[in-house]
Amino acid sequence: MHFSIPDVQQFRDDNGITYTAFNIYIDGFFHCAARYKQLLSLHEQLQSQNPYLKLPQFPPKKLFLTSSQIEERRILLEKYIQLVGQNPVLAYSDILITFLFSAQQETHCVRVHEVDIEISLMNGYRIPLSVSSTDSSGTVLDIACNYINLPKEYVKFFSLYLFNWSCAKDGQPCLKKLEEYESPYISQKYVRPDDKIVIRKSYWDPRYDIDVMCDRVALDLLYLQTIEDIDLGWIHINSQIKDLLNTHESRKEKKEYIELARSSRHYGRVPAGEAVTDTRHVTDGATSGPCRVRVSLASKELTLTSVGQPSREQRYKVTRMRCWRITTLHTTDRHQTNGHGSLLEESNKHFELSFEYLISKDNLEWITLQTEHAIFISVCLQSIVDELMRQKSGNGPASPRCKRGGLTYLRRDGSSQLITSSSSSDTLSSVNGDSITSGSSREIFSVQKLTQKFASVAFKSGKDCVENNAFEAIGDEEL
Repeated sequence: MHFSIPDVQQFRDDNGITYTAFNIYIDGFFHCAARYKQLLSLHEQLQSQNPYLKLPQFPPKKLFLTSSQIEERRILLEKYIQLVGQNPVLAYSDILITFLFSAQQETHCVRVHEVDIEISLMNGYRIPLSVSSTDSSGTVLDIACNYINLPKEYVKFFSLYLFNWSCAKDGQPCLKKLEEYESPYISQKYVRPDDKIVIRKSYWDPRYDIDVMCDRVALDLLYLQTIEDIDLGWIHINSQIKDLLNTHESRKEKKEYIELARSSRHYGRVPAGEAVTDTRHVTDGATSGPCRVRVSLASKELTLTSVGQPSREQRYKVTRMRCWRITTLHTTDRHQTNGHGSLLEESNKHFELSFEYLISKDNLEWITLQTEHAIFISVCLQSIVDELMRQKSGNGPASPRCKRGGLTYLRRDGSSQLITSSSSSDTLSSVNGDSITSGSSREIFSVQKLTQKFASVAFKSGKDCVENNAFEAIGDEEL
């Protein structure tokens, strides 16, 4: 999880007293607003559950904070929550998951009630479901998979995503995986209301396709996704292959269709928008100026394709990335042209994502991308690394679902509620119903907003970079 707290918002309690809440973003999207005392309660319960684990230092208590002191507290809380997210024991603990789930519900003032939602397949077919407004992503996925008769042992190969077809057609990031710490109903309604909730495969490695194709329903889901990915242009195929695919499709030869699509080197790739880079590997090596590229990610690799020369591309293996980092560009950087007019100024370049890459034996080189989609790329890289590490330890395609429970949730008004895994509802209850007065809690992620709020982004705070646990030391002969 990539945590950030770019700003705060002010609330008034029932007595008219103003208090500050800190806006918590996860993976670039607004998730919840929490008070200092709520985060302190979370810290104390995390420490109680993990008595032998040294937690990050929590910002000290202070009374009657000035504006500058609130800003200082924001920075310290951001560093704290980032360090918690960096620790796998804490990041996947039931206490943190329950807190985030409850805080999302409280922030958007959503009561527990039955709602009608639609889950779409990748061909647009819609599954109408009646669920609880606070059902978790895993619960809704189970309900949807049961509706289409997908056997339980195959559910692990799929996940729910928020998907935007308009962005997908433009080659922009269009996927947001719905995690266990959020309600699909809340996330779609308040965070990305223009998106559809879809079922897609949850793995990167295409070798898992073999297992998926053993079941009729799972095969159908993979088949529909493959057709749509080709129609969207995510998988590049020539006219001859296209004709063969059309033949398989007309004959309903699903396995044959997928197997042929899998032969494409772009199979399984996910677009991540455009970026500007000055790496010589995407060009002919003779130019030194910036180059506009299209970024995509697939199993174990990141690909940069030249916009001006689509035949030129460079693929970087994730296992060769020692680490990566995200920073923002300063004002002076945004006006550099390097003899290429206003290329940097015109591009989506508010963030920089850099990764240290093993070019050859004992030769590490930094590759830098200027792109507003740096967070999305980083999330994808981390997801690929997590899958590689699970494979290394002999586990399956998906990590075990995080469980909720064992948390005394402190509300913003100071009242508390004990939440356990056996609770009748997932988290909190509210008598007020869904609220439309949550202010900035309804805001969609804004790159400009984040850029204005801090000069650098260190999502794995405490270190300059995100360390890649899948990094492998290799020799020249393997490059």
